[in-house]
Amino acid sequence: MGIVMKTIFKILALSAIHLSLIYGNGGPPPPLPFISADVSGPPHRAPLFLTDTNRVTIFAQFSVFTPSSVDGTVKVEGTRSVFTSNTNNKNLEWKISNAAFNVGINIKAWKRVAVFATLKIDSRESGITATGSDFGIGILISPDKDFRACLDLGFTYLSMDVVTRLQLGNGTDTLHRVVTKNNKVLDPFLSLTMNTAFEDWLINSFFQASFYRQTLFNITSNTRDVYSTVNLFTLTPGITYRLNKNMLLIIGGNYFIPSDLDNRSTQAIYSAFAQINFLLL
Repeated sequence: MGIVMKTIFKILALSAIHLSLIYGNGGPPPPLPFISADVSGPPHRAPLFLTDTNRVTIFAQFSVFTPSSVDGTVKVEGTRSVFTSNTNNKNLEWKISNAAFNVGINIKAWKRVAVFATLKIDSRESGITATGSDFGIGILISPDKDFRACLDLGFTYLSMDVVTRLQLGNGTDTLHRVVTKNNKVLDPFLSLTMNTAFEDWLINSFFQASFYRQTLFNITSNTRDVYSTVNLFTLTPGITYRLNKNMLLIIGGNYFIPSDLDNRSTQAIYSAFAQINFLLL
């Protein structure tokens, strides 16, 4: 028993010496100050299914974005921000995807509750990328009426390409550059979709409003998480045309408002899209 206790004591003593040599101040070194980041990828968008009387909906959507990039100033958590003569008091450039292709499925699990999932692909500077996916539940409101609505609650799993610049030492000219491909994040969203469904109308309309807390990047500096998020509000109006009993053509646009991106070069991000819903069962 004495030998065992002596062995344990030696291990603990060696561990304490090792930690004291690494962290002489009693803790891990502080994270490096943040200078700037370039992120590449699309803004979050809630899936658009529209409320109908069928049980299963499959959709395919193609969209394009403008402008090509947005720069500004974001708040960074986990470390302090510093500005250099090259940053012009801005610490973020968000390179928006050129185009995106999304597919998804929505299944009515009960009369007024549905579950959904999507897969996303986008085109960015690094090429065609598997962007991520959505999943969640929808609460159907007046699903059999001429005016219909749905409240969606879900999560988006998205990958962004990130180049982060951190400051080494006390000088602003010495940089630590971190390149992260497919920086994966999980963010929640909430959306409300309203649409008309008059059978004798040639064209019906819809409107969707959604809210995201979008993570732009999340890296590790000296064992500490360094990350930045923005609140993203999206307004999506559009029209629908029923091609036949089982196919619905949807045309619309997205108006993205990133509320926590200050000094931004453009006030909003826009996209136009065309979508086909396949109404099954």
